[in-house]
Amino acid sequence: MKLIDEKGSFLGLINLFDLLVVVLVVALIGGVGYKYIFANQNIALNESDIEVTLWVEDVKDVTVENINEGDMIREYDSNLLFGEVISKEVTPHYAEVETADGRVVNAPVEGKYDIYMTLKSRGIVSDNAITIASKEVRIGGTIITKHQLYAVSTKAVKIDVK
Repeated sequence: MKLIDEKGSFLGLINLFDLLVVVLVVALIGGVGYKYIFANQNIALNESDIEVTLWVEDVKDVTVENINEGDMIREYDSNLLFGEVISKEVTPHYAEVETADGRVVNAPVEGKYDIYMTLKSRGIVSDNAITIASKEVRIGGTIITKHQLYAVSTKAVKIDVK
């Protein structure tokens, strides 16, 4: 007895195409079942106090004046509370400029500032990520935040889980 006969049947019982469809459906059901039953069993979730320092780059003095300690900051897309500003440090913004002799140097830009604001937040700490206001927070990751008076694009530069 041949494995595949003249009609294309596997062991004379089932058409080869039908067998492939059945195997594909069984594999798909098995994959979905695995994902929902076994995949996320080892993730431990802990809600914690988190201090995150956000860097706001290249803003004008009007933004600097409106960001204050005590401001309640929200994540831009979800409008969920991201944290409370507990400290703010303002530094001049530097940019690369070419000098008259052709050298490129880092020089302060007049009227532009960088802000480092530290926020006190509550978030979920897991084995895979730190999540604040439904946003995964990582060093160097961009987070758009807003307040009643302003919205700024920031980068996380320090995360301290308490």
